[in-house]
Amino acid sequence: MPFTRRAFFRKGALSALGTTGAATLAAGQPGDAAEDGNWTFSDVDASLAAEIQQQLPDRLFDIHAHLYRNSDLGLPCPELPGAGPDRTDVDAWRLHLGKVAGAQRLAGGLFFPYPVKNGDVDAGNDFLLEQVGRTEMARGLIVVTPDMDRAKAESYFQNPRIIGFKPYHIYAPREQTFDAALEEYIPEWAWEMAHAREGIIVLHLVRQAALSDPENQRSIRNLCTKYPKANLVLAHAGRGFHAPNTIRALPALKDLANVYFDTSAVCEPDALMAIVKIFGPQRLLWGSDFPVSQQRGKCVTVGDAFSWICPRRIDVYPDAPVCNPTLVGLESLRAAVLMASLLDLSKQDREDLFYNNALRLLRMQDA
Repeated sequence: MPFTRRAFFRKGALSALGTTGAATLAAGQPGDAAEDGNWTFSDVDASLAAEIQQQLPDRLFDIHAHLYRNSDLGLPCPELPGAGPDRTDVDAWRLHLGKVAGAQRLAGGLFFPYPVKNGDVDAGNDFLLEQVGRTEMARGLIVVTPDMDRAKAESYFQNPRIIGFKPYHIYAPREQTFDAALEEYIPEWAWEMAHAREGIIVLHLVRQAALSDPENQRSIRNLCTKYPKANLVLAHAGRGFHAPNTIRALPALKDLANVYFDTSAVCEPDALMAIVKIFGPQRLLWGSDFPVSQQRGKCVTVGDAFSWICPRRIDVYPDAPVCNPTLVGLESLRAAVLMASLLDLSKQDREDLFYNNALRLLRMQDA
């Protein structure tokens, strides 16, 4: 089984499940999230950040960021949040991501809770509701589960800053949720509500082929056609960590006007380039995937899948130069600005990617 983003995210990028690593995972011990340098900002990070920030527009809107309290995540607490603040709120987002992207540039964000199977979903959504009320340029998506009461979901929409849903496959009522179809973890009433409100659904695809999976493609087409005013944001470039999965799927979906993509945690430019070429620069939005942005490492396409690498999973020759892994947030930003450079995107296109596209999609006024 590949070392997935979910394992990287929840377990702090433990070494590839050898005997010791597997035992640590099974025991839910704190492990090595702090040891890897997550939630820190090194001299190497600072140097790369300075280089990248010179290529960024003056304003950024983060379309993909998680806010949460560790006390709501269940026990044992997942390692990445466990190594960070007990309360990861808007201030923590601005403090930590500001070092990556430039605090003065962070104009706003679309926030949602951190999905955990044994966490308190209601408490996470309540905390989100509190946080989006703290800044004018914040909007929120509630985590939705297949067994959630629709009336409970509708109550959150009394706050106009709650504009949609964040489903996640771990809530599907099956043992192997990575194989779940969209319909197993997104109740259809969520699509109905999003359609009625012209709202947002941010979706992390699963199944081995991700966006190239025929069942995923059928579901996306059927639901986006049935609910054309529901706006679907395919997170991580359609889970394009293995870029070919996204690249070969795009032509089959390009006629769907309500499908968008975010850049979150994608550390290579290939999938991003294909999205811009086929869908246009107005359909791709920058997202940080905070706090995954504070994880040290990178995701790379390998063979017919992908792998997350981190400080303890890098092999170098004895005489090779020292390798100093940087933060996922920086690697992902580097991929986005490289894509913009390789495609020779205009200043306007870059401003759209990092700011304007989000405001248009969320129907927000410029600050």
